[in-house]
Amino acid sequence: MSSLPFTQVISSASCRLSFRPHRIREVLCWCGVLIAIIIAGSGCSADHASYDGVRSIEKAVHPILPGATASQRFGTDRPTRPLEPDPSVPTLAYDLPAGWIEAPLTAMRRINVRIAGSPDAECFLIVIPGGGTLRDNVDRWCGQMDQPNLSDDALDNLPKATLLEREGVLFQIDGTFTDGFASKTVPDARMIVYSLPLGDTTLYLKATGPRTLLLEQADALVAFAGSIRLEVPQSPPPEPNVPSIRWQTPQGWEVDSAKPMREVTFIVGGEARCWITVLAGDGGGALANVNRWLKELSLDPIDEQQLSKLPTETMLGGQAIVVEGSGPYASMGSTPRQGWSMIGLIRNLQDRAVFVKMVGPDAELKEARSKLKQLVLSLEVVQ
Repeated sequence: MSSLPFTQVISSASCRLSFRPHRIREVLCWCGVLIAIIIAGSGCSADHASYDGVRSIEKAVHPILPGATASQRFGTDRPTRPLEPDPSVPTLAYDLPAGWIEAPLTAMRRINVRIAGSPDAECFLIVIPGGGTLRDNVDRWCGQMDQPNLSDDALDNLPKATLLEREGVLFQIDGTFTDGFASKTVPDARMIVYSLPLGDTTLYLKATGPRTLLLEQADALVAFAGSIRLEVPQSPPPEPNVPSIRWQTPQGWEVDSAKPMREVTFIVGGEARCWITVLAGDGGGALANVNRWLKELSLDPIDEQQLSKLPTETMLGGQAIVVEGSGPYASMGSTPRQGWSMIGLIRNLQDRAVFVKMVGPDAELKEARSKLKQLVLSLEVVQ
């Protein structure tokens, strides 16, 4: 019997099927034989090779990384800051609040940090050419928080905020945050966004996380946003001679647990608290801080001329600005507390700004005024 190529056999079989239906079984048998031959010819054999020797590897070719992430194993982690920056290009710099940690940068994020180290609370800065209109972005952010869009009046009256020493817009909203990229949902969340248009580019500093955590970190976030700056790498500023502040705790006051961005926090009464904060430089400026405090009490802002007429108090060998007010107190969007007061003092040193702030119910602050003065007079700088 002569052998035929596979295609020719199938063709011949088809002809026979067409004219001799009674031979279907025979053709199927031939097809089964051909398939068996093809499989056998492909190298699949019932015989198995055996290896008598033992092969060992003396040294690993690649480093062993137990517990490493995929990005660590394959080298896709990006450094948080350039190791060798271009000396001709200014770089972004900032002061990281206590407890915050840096996260790897991404293609979009120029700054990327975890607020208080929480994996559910992040703050990042992105720079987008064009960046879209404020309306487009606010609508998108409202959607991420599962909230309706703002009205035109609310959009037009968004408060101003400073970023990179320029005036931008501040937007904040509460709701259920959904991160479409990370497929993550955070219930009872808060979003805070600083938006700054610069020519054809827009900068966004965006913070998201659990609402209670962002309320606790409100002062730290304000200080962090104010610290973002441009620096020239080849001439970094000299290390400042950071002064240490010493004080005497007034009788009857208790020291509260440590808080971010505070040297100390005192429990003054049932609800009243007093704290001391020390920031680099002028801490964002006396006028900006005074107006931020007044806004927390729903009071009107003041200008430079009014600032110059505020009373002063002796503090740290000089005169500190004193600002007082009463009203419904709310810090960074917290629920307003009626019948509260605030007393704040600001003293600028050579390279640091010292802030003393006391807030609480009117009656508690009235009773604590004399002890606040004792605290302020006891302050001293320890080199």
